[in-house]
Amino acid sequence: MAGQSRIGTSLGASWMIIREYAACTECESPHMLRIGIGHEPVEAHQFSCTGCGLEMGIRLETGVGMTFGPNAKKIESDDSAAVVNLHPSFVFAKEELGSADAFPSIDFGRDMIRALKDAREKAGLPHDLPKLAADQMRPAPITEEWEHLRAAWSLSRNEKYDLAGKRLAGFIPNAGYLEPPETLEDWVFQFAGILTQPHFEQLFERLFQPLKIAKGKDDFGRFVAHYGKLMSAAHARRYFEACKAYLNAFTEFSRVHHLVTTNIQIGENHAAASTNFDATRMIYGNLFEAFGDNVEVLVALNNLIEDRPFDQLRNITLAAYQHSDKAGRCKAIAENADMAAVCIEFDNQMRNASHHGGMAFDRATGTIEYRSGKGGQGDVRTMSYAVYLARSSQLFIQLMLLFRLEILLAREFGARLPL
Repeated sequence: MAGQSRIGTSLGASWMIIREYAACTECESPHMLRIGIGHEPVEAHQFSCTGCGLEMGIRLETGVGMTFGPNAKKIESDDSAAVVNLHPSFVFAKEELGSADAFPSIDFGRDMIRALKDAREKAGLPHDLPKLAADQMRPAPITEEWEHLRAAWSLSRNEKYDLAGKRLAGFIPNAGYLEPPETLEDWVFQFAGILTQPHFEQLFERLFQPLKIAKGKDDFGRFVAHYGKLMSAAHARRYFEACKAYLNAFTEFSRVHHLVTTNIQIGENHAAASTNFDATRMIYGNLFEAFGDNVEVLVALNNLIEDRPFDQLRNITLAAYQHSDKAGRCKAIAENADMAAVCIEFDNQMRNASHHGGMAFDRATGTIEYRSGKGGQGDVRTMSYAVYLARSSQLFIQLMLLFRLEILLAREFGARLPL
């Protein structure tokens, strides 16, 4: 349950709301900004001018303060100004976007705390959340830690192992880990866990039983050798690129990420106050591609479970499967409940629209429009930007569950690590 403290720390900061006033540099329309404070060192917000619809923005940065722009300037207090609610850690009910009485941290906070306690209970831990000791280091913000982990991971991928080790040694002692990682693989494994807990930990643990069954099959050794030689390196590249894409845009995804990891449903009645769609429009499609490729690990394990060679599905070979349409890749494990549970979010229609620039975004309403069907020739579909963020977050989390399983598999059975 390493990820609990991250959510708890975020909640602690998220109750605070500050008020600032900004005008559009184009039409001079005034705005009263009610800004929630989160846990990340940089929190950026983009929103539409209520007068002319032009994109406006503000940025809060630790050690720097608040900066205004694009198309926004600080003005004196104006109680007649339109209210704009912004929060880095939560979405809003649509009807509250312009309300001075909106407090999403209260609305969602209770459910998040309840989810944390339930997860602790399922893990056999005391129901009450542990208190942070006075001398205990606070956990690092996700984006701050990612900056260091990304550097160490990149250095390791470039075979600069000494430099990667120095980066780990320089950061981890101050990162607030209860069990500090001593190797890059352990750091990545724990960090990926932080990004998925608490709710998805149970789905990760459900994968242990299929792995246990598969390792007892005669062809398991051949699978491990094949994985290390022909799968691990390609999978590692996809995991690294997926983490970069998602975490480099975390100022957008932070609005939904912890809600998704505590299994709080985000629907069309919710709105993300910040709408920097340009930073996220292709992420679902890219995550879909990575997941659709790397899920072959589960397929190979399932082949073993069903008493076949690891590279033989029911009707086709693994090689043929690897060249099949990604839209159907998860069907091969649909009857394995433990594996299917990590494939819930996998929408080919959304992939096509995201991957091929087929999504149109209305910033004023926070609505995404795209066409279903082959080649985007089907019916028009719509979803809120908040839902798009949440579904992208879930797909990323599912990918992290696969990632952790592969690290575990490689570590336990001596294969090349997917780093």
